[in-house]
Amino acid sequence: MSVPTFVLAVRLRFVSAVLAAAGMILVLLMVGALFPAVGGSIGKLDLPKGVAELLGGADYSSLTGWFRSEIGAVYGPLVIGATAITAAAGSTAGEEEEGILGLVLAHPLERSQLVLAKAAAVAVGVLIVAAGTWIGLVAGVAVAGGGIALADLTALSVHLAFFGFMVGALALALAAGTGRKTVAISVASAYAILGFLVNGFAPLVGGIEWLKYLSPFYYYESNDPIANGIDGADLAVLLAAALVLTAVAAILIRRRDLRG
Repeated sequence: MSVPTFVLAVRLRFVSAVLAAAGMILVLLMVGALFPAVGGSIGKLDLPKGVAELLGGADYSSLTGWFRSEIGAVYGPLVIGATAITAAAGSTAGEEEEGILGLVLAHPLERSQLVLAKAAAVAVGVLIVAAGTWIGLVAGVAVAGGGIALADLTALSVHLAFFGFMVGALALALAAGTGRKTVAISVASAYAILGFLVNGFAPLVGGIEWLKYLSPFYYYESNDPIANGIDGADLAVLLAAALVLTAVAAILIRRRDLRG
């Protein structure tokens, strides 16, 4: 991995990652502040099972259910996934379309080393947002009156980070293979959205229940980290997928001519 390339990539995305982390903190503080006023009155929504699963169980009667549904089910993965996907696509295919990547590679730097540096920089951005999420969870739960163990809040943040690693690596592989930023963002985002829907609805249909194992959301939330803590096996699957996709990105970018 090229350390100078890694440092530059981190610097270019640092402000946006910090802003996303700060936004998560503010949102989580507001979510925590709202629970004493409205959480108990909403209770558990009477929804079809698949829809309820998409909303993290739709149980707003407890603080754990409140944060699971408000943050863990949709908003958290949305923010961290968007951060990872846009950073991965922008720092590779985006720079290629602008002609920057060709200039960088005019120096004695292997393409695979460049991709690894970009992947590491994306991971740093994901960790910044995950850290902001953890700070916001701790503060939000405190504002709401407490009741969720610190270990479980940490587990949710860690699972979010590994989810971000995986979808970011997918975007990186697509960007390295096509050289097109729009394609990488669109396909990676579509996969994440489809995975979200499949994870909620596939278990309701016996013949396609196996599809949930192809969704990153299954490994992110099947153990319910905010209630049950970290699941090492699920994290191992997400990490393995991220590493394989990063290796694929390093191979693909070496096998084609750069655009621009």
